[in-house]
Amino acid sequence: MAGAKLEVESGAQLLARLSNKPKLKNLDTFLFEDGPQPKDVIEFYGEEGSGKTEMLLHLVAKCILPSTWCGMNLNGQAVGVLFVDTDYHFSVIRLASILEHCVNSAVSLQPKLPKNDCCFRDLNEVKTLDSPPKEDEIDTFIKACLKRLFVVKCNSSHQLIVTLHSLESLLDSKPDICVLMIDSLSAFYWIDRSNGGDNVTTQEANQRRTVDVLSRLVMTYNLVLFATKPAIIQRRANDEGASSTTSTDSPSHFSCKNKEKDSPEHYEYLCKSWQKFVTHRWTFSRSQQPFVTTMPNNTILNRYKVTIADLKMSTKLTRQFCITDGGIEYIM
Repeated sequence: MAGAKLEVESGAQLLARLSNKPKLKNLDTFLFEDGPQPKDVIEFYGEEGSGKTEMLLHLVAKCILPSTWCGMNLNGQAVGVLFVDTDYHFSVIRLASILEHCVNSAVSLQPKLPKNDCCFRDLNEVKTLDSPPKEDEIDTFIKACLKRLFVVKCNSSHQLIVTLHSLESLLDSKPDICVLMIDSLSAFYWIDRSNGGDNVTTQEANQRRTVDVLSRLVMTYNLVLFATKPAIIQRRANDEGASSTTSTDSPSHFSCKNKEKDSPEHYEYLCKSWQKFVTHRWTFSRSQQPFVTTMPNNTILNRYKVTIADLKMSTKLTRQFCITDGGIEYIM
């Protein structure tokens, strides 16, 4: 088009823009002591229904919400998130419900004020509330927050690898994107294993390609990576003495996951490239002991547990939570 200007950026300018990403300090102080840090690779491991995807949505909400809005403290980060959905579990309706709950909870903490006073509505500046935001204003605000979220869906390993390659242009143009999430990394494990025949190297080829691309994205763009890995296989009873990080070189050791175990023991079945790449592992489980809320009306909820392990520092901590209509609530 005539008159259009070509924007040119030097390598130094690009480096400065990509390296000055917002920090995720205080993303969730109950889960992170100081972090997560750029280039952290956090694996969510657990059986189906143990809260992995719900925790991802909780962290998405924390990322895309701002720290304050209309004088209310939302404790958000106002950063961008890339969500790669391979299991087709992602629900924008569920996420919007969590965001709405966060805003309404902040509104409920505000003192009662006259209804007809004017209220400052700028989404970016901090002002004191003169009146609670109206429902349509909250809807507009939530839609503005959702613009920080980018969701892509993949239905095969090949599509996942191609998609990850294509994300570089988006990351170049959106330096505020700090978090990459994949739910789940092992969605195509059985298909790849079947297509690979009896050769373990061929079975793991797509896994290694995926990890190679992820490694480049995380290191180049200073991202935090969250990836879920379902506990779909386990060690047989006669292999209990073996290491929990055994590779997939011995398919005969695999068996279906025992659903009666309260907390699954981690069993590695992905390639060694992924094992070396992971810095933290969160192991999720659903407790057999329910949680009874005091309000309202002594509601009985499922109790979940997550054990957070720093694989580099060899440290662990355990947290408990329940899942409500408004998202995750911690059990102290």
